[in-house]
Amino acid sequence: MLAVTPDDWSNIVRDRRRDLGLTQAALAERIGMTRQWVVRFENGYAETATIEHATRLAEVLELEIDIQVPVP
Repeated sequence: MLAVTPDDWSNIVRDRRRDLGLTQAALAERIGMTRQWVVRFENGYAETATIEHATRLAEVLELEIDIQVPVP
């Protein structure tokens, strides 16, 4: 899947978490954040996440991140 916007990333995380059968609380515990943080992230506030957060999410959810810089 391609994530272009924070909403895309939020949806990918939510869908993958559900696919793995994880609750928001379980995901939060595994990434060292609060359940409220996961709720906000999944509700479209992904732009507040740091690279560290994204890396932890990707690791726990078994996702691969490929960052590409658009060519002008």
